Parts: sequence; structure tokens; C-alpha cells
Amino acid sequence: MRRRHFETLRPLCLVCDARAPLAVSSAIREEGGDLIEGILACSNDACRREYPVIDGIPILVGPIRAWLAANPLQVLQRDDLSAEVESLIGDALGGGSAFDTLRQHTGIYAGDHYGGAPHALLDHVPSSDGPAIDIGCATGGTTFGIAERVSDLTLGVDLNFAMLRVASRALREGRVRYARRRVGLVYDRVDQAVNLPARDRADFWCCDAAALPFAEGTFALAASLNVIDCAAAPQQALAELARMLRGGGAAVVATPYDWAPTATPVENWIGGHSQRGPHGGASEPLLRALLAAQGLEIVSEEEHVRWRVRLHDRSSVDYDVHVVRARKGVS
Repeated sequence: MRRRHFETLRPLCLVCDARAPLAVSSAIREEGGDLIEGILACSNDACRREYPVIDGIPILVGPIRAWLAANPLQVLQRDDLSAEVESLIGDALGGGSAFDTLRQHTGIYAGDHYGGAPHALLDHVPSSDGPAIDIGCATGGTTFGIAERVSDLTLGVDLNFAMLRVASRALREGRVRYARRRVGLVYDRVDQAVNLPARDRADFWCCDAAALPFAEGTFALAASLNVIDCAAAPQQALAELARMLRGGGAAVVATPYDWAPTATPVENWIGGHSQRGPHGGASEPLLRALLAAQGLEIVSEEEHVRWRVRLHDRSSVDYDVHVVRARKGVS
């Protein structure tokens, strides 16, 4: 956690009634201006809720006990094993295990973000004075790309700690390290240097898109790139995006509407069901209406942007992404 980001963005406690600012209560390990391991605590004496900082990533989630209980593998998984031993563990645990799923998803996003060409959606993100937030940043490649378009700080947030660990290594070491699936349970270790011209302006925090620890109007630019159809509460995530955006600020929302009940309860989908309704089950008009209801005026949109994601050597998925650029009104 970069001290500069923490002091500028001033995150708030997610559970106390006072929404008091957080403070560093324990700095166990620091490197330069970064807190690598420590504890943040609510400054309200009646609350004092604690939030851990692990591998340079603060975990700012309200139900912290429940989140840690549900995600111990993400937080505690080692990343210093040899490729051979990691492969043996993968074979032993088998396909469909939590370990295999985590490796697959992390490798898919890391390959998408650092595999060569810039991410397909970065061309749709405007320049800004900042600060900026990349909501659902995954392994962080889009955050670094946005940081190049912003003259101020850029923050990437995601709930997947394993993916954030890839981003944090890129931030602090200028390298990415992940397992790239070749076929079945066969993975190749990728360990490579990455050129990130604006990494001094970036940081990564573990946060829930539907409950973000920031005051209203904190950011001048907010991006939500291919994440609302992965969120448990997409409407609340859009409301949070709008709440944190300052008047006149820009927003970019992109999604292929790839709804799945394992990620989002059907009743929370934006379209994709109830085709007997006025929109015939379409998602696009509902997204436009939700943005307008949050005070976001659509500036431009493109309904068909190709996003190709590699799954393994013989498989990839082509998504047709709807991209909307909007601006928050000045009250």
C-alpha cells in the first residue's frame, strides 16, 4: 500500500456509524513509501475495526471475518514454489479444485493484461487530471494503462486477492509471475519483466465494488471494465461508482453481459431474463436507465467492441462488449 495513496484518498471505515477515517495502527514491514505488511484501524474509539495489509495490499472489506473465512487460499497461497512442485500439487488436487480454478482465472486475466498488446478497452478511457479508480482491476494491467492517461493517482480495486498479488508484484518489482494453462492440468510458468511507465502513480487495494471505502466525490475518473456482470450486486456497484465520482467527472462502464448465477443472483442481473417485459430481456436499455438514475449523462457509447480472452492453447472466447462513456452532472 503506497502511503501517498492512503494519505490522499483517506479511506473510511466500512462498519462504524461514523464512517471514520482509517489510520495505520501497525507498520510491521515497509519498503520505501510502501506499507507491505501491517494493520489499519478505524480512528473511531467506539469502533476500532482492524483491516490487514498483506503483500502490500490492504483488505478493506466490511465483513472481514466472513471474507477471510471464504477466501483463505487466495490470501495464504504461496507464490515462491518452483514450477515443478506447483505442477505436482495441481496434479494431486485435480481439475475443478479451488487451487486449479484460482490458477486458471489468474492466468487468464494476467495473460490478457500482460500478454503483449494493450487491453482492448483502454482506448475508450479518457484522459483526466485524476485521481482515478479502476473498479474490478483483476491483475492490474488496465490500472497501469489508465495511470498513463491520468496525471494524478490511480487506484485499482478488486475482491480477488490472488489476482491483486500479480498486480502488486508488477507494481513493486516491474515483473509478473503466473501460471499459464497449456491444456488440462498442464501449466507453464510465466515470469517476465513488464514495461509500466506510470507505475509510480498506481496502487492496488482489495475492496468490494458494491461497498467502497471512500467519501463521496473522491475521484475524477471511474472505470468499470468487464466487471458488473461478475458482481454479486451490479446495481449497487453502479451506485457506488456514481457516488464516488465528483461533479463533472468521467465514467466508463464496459460489459459483455455474460451473466452467470454463480457470480450474480438472477434477480440482480441487469437484463438477461424476463423477456416478456418491455425491453424483451435486453440489458442495454436497463444499463442506460440505471446510469441516468445515478446522475450520469451518457456522452458516447459503442455497442460492439471485441474482447478476446485466451483460455488455453486450443481455446479462446470472443466477447462482444458494450462500452458506455458518461459524465456526472455538476450540482
